[in-house]
Amino acid sequence: MSNASAGLFETDAPAGIAAEILAAAEEFFALPAEEKDQVHIRRSPHFRGYSVMHNERDWREQIHFARETAPGTGGGYAQLAGPNLWPAAPGSRWRELVLDYLHQTALAGQRLLRDLGLPDPPEPYLLLKMICYHPQPSSGDPRSGVAPHCDWSWLTLLLQDATGGLEALDREWIPVDPRPGKLSVNLGEIAEIATDARLRAVPHRVLNPSRQRQRISIPVFLCPPLDGYVPANARPLAVSEGHVHRVRNPALPQGPFHFGASEWRRKGEGQWCWRGECLR
Repeated sequence: MSNASAGLFETDAPAGIAAEILAAAEEFFALPAEEKDQVHIRRSPHFRGYSVMHNERDWREQIHFARETAPGTGGGYAQLAGPNLWPAAPGSRWRELVLDYLHQTALAGQRLLRDLGLPDPPEPYLLLKMICYHPQPSSGDPRSGVAPHCDWSWLTLLLQDATGGLEALDREWIPVDPRPGKLSVNLGEIAEIATDARLRAVPHRVLNPSRQRQRISIPVFLCPPLDGYVPANARPLAVSEGHVHRVRNPALPQGPFHFGASEWRRKGEGQWCWRGECLR
């Protein structure tokens, strides 16, 4: 653990496959656009797949995966359960590699949950993203890879390549440098809410420092089960961080809530930040 007071931790990456999954992500993002479009997120009713985000907050492309289950029945959050869309490259190893990495990383995250005294559900909702932050434009102002935000998770375990550019807020913005064989771990909003801010969510952002090199990162988000409730009695939280995208308005109290319903509002209804002006 590298900075527990700030909600920042470090743990070992899954041995033997961390470098392989980074290489697989590089292979995928190097594919022609028409091949990546075959697994576009619009083709999935379960909000899995590929997308490109070019706006004032984001300068990246990404592909979502999750633990595979039978498709959920009914509407709302049940739609978030189901199979993934699998790219054709790099072959039959792709599915095996991603699911193995997701499983092993989740085990490491669950050990951390127990160490922190947080609930350790036997079947957490797991989401894995492969993200490619694009190089900076050859001219003009630098582009934000992803704007300051907190994750909607118990915690997030991040594998990153050697490019750098991730920063976390601990009174000031500090770099979270990649270390071979290690995962950077940060606490999410759900840990903050469930502990009434005894544990604090970690605001973070990405600014790719390179004009020539892309940045590859692979976060795994460890969350409550979709049908589970988060026990919470969180008081209003005073923050002085400027605007950081959060799902919960920290100035309001938060009682117990249904995780699946909250995740559906975030994904299915697009309510990913409590400030309405961010959504326009």
